Amino acid sequence: MASSQQGERKIPLERGTSEPVEAAAATSPGAWHASSSMEASSVVSSPMRWPSVPVITKRPGCQILERFNDSAMEDAYEDLKMKYRAKRERQLKLVTLDPHVPRSCMGNQNLLPVRDSSTKTILEGAKVVISLSSYVDGTLMARSSGFFINWDEESKVCTVLTSARLICSKYSSMDQWLGSDEYSPDATVYAHLLDKDETTVPAALLHYDRHFNIALFKVDVDSCAKIPSFSSEVTCGQDIFALGRDDYLNLTINHGRVQFKGPSMFERHYYMYTGFMTGQSGIGGPIINFNGQVLGMTNVLGMGFIPSSVILHCLDMWKKFGYIPRLHIGMKLSAMKFLDPIHVEKISRKCNIDSGLIVKELEIELMQICEDHLDKGRGIGSSVDIQVGIFRMCKGSTCTISLRLNISNDVEVFARGKYIFSARDCTWVFDDVGTDLQS
Repeated sequence: MASSQQGERKIPLERGTSEPVEAAAATSPGAWHASSSMEASSVVSSPMRWPSVPVITKRPGCQILERFNDSAMEDAYEDLKMKYRAKRERQLKLVTLDPHVPRSCMGNQNLLPVRDSSTKTILEGAKVVISLSSYVDGTLMARSSGFFINWDEESKVCTVLTSARLICSKYSSMDQWLGSDEYSPDATVYAHLLDKDETTVPAALLHYDRHFNIALFKVDVDSCAKIPSFSSEVTCGQDIFALGRDDYLNLTINHGRVQFKGPSMFERHYYMYTGFMTGQSGIGGPIINFNGQVLGMTNVLGMGFIPSSVILHCLDMWKKFGYIPRLHIGMKLSAMKFLDPIHVEKISRKCNIDSGLIVKELEIELMQICEDHLDKGRGIGSSVDIQVGIFRMCKGSTCTISLRLNISNDVEVFARGKYIFSARDCTWVFDDVGTDLQS
């Protein structure tokens, strides 16, 4: 029997290849068992190597393969496969070998010149970017990102800034001016921290604002990385990164440039735009520049973000008054600077104006007026008179009028319909999107 096996050789096949690989010769099936045992570490049972099927050739030099018909050999082969799978499962639990980590934009060829420096900036900023989740009656309502903006070393409490979309139970319309969104401030919110064990802790709501769509929470943490600084200097065309966390706490990174565009008729006046889309889990994350300074926060689905200049005023007002007051001006406005130059030139020829329709940093101006008014002892619900320059299409001239506006800490709403605005000898009729229909 042994003589009939003379010259037969095992040729194990590598997984995923069609070409056989030479192995040590064996004179009998029994010799195969001994050989596989001795060579387990280098050939058959290598830690990251799928075990080879035991095969033989009919004669030397022949590529016709045949599996050994030996139950003991088959059992040994199945045992090796089980060991391989168990080893693979253990290895995939190691963070260094995790195959499910998503890829970021940092492989983009356009970022190669700044990749090293930008990576350091991003990794530093990521230390304060966490994930948050909200629940109502034990059911997950939303997940979003957030970031630490303050840490009290004595009380071990961090303040987290995020989007109010985290506690928005009903987002019913793309038109933000309708004010139809519903919120659940009593929702249970958890913060998912970045320690080795990825600890989950309760997050207590401090304040939320429906108009600016921001929310503040406090979280107990033993230590905190360096809090990033804010920069109010945001310019069109500026390179930016948006940081966030996905549902598995993986860091998300998007790169783009601040877009030269203004809000649509359905969006709040304060928005600026990134040029890339942000999903639900990324909402609430910071927008940073190449120096790691915070330029804003993504607070809605899509490309919009609220700039730092508005965020800082909101935080100052909240610290000072316990709420964020705002003048309700009753109009939707658009900025001339975002129009095409051809359009601007035509307005200039016809109306002899080349700027306006919206004051610079409108939201900041309105909040500053509120702050000055409240500092005089007035409160929410009171009114203030402001002077506004108006270009009168009917006369081809400008005038200054006084508008009496209400101070509120709630969202400004435009119901659908027509609005009539009169000033001196001119009357304007506005539709529900703020378009000048008649003068």
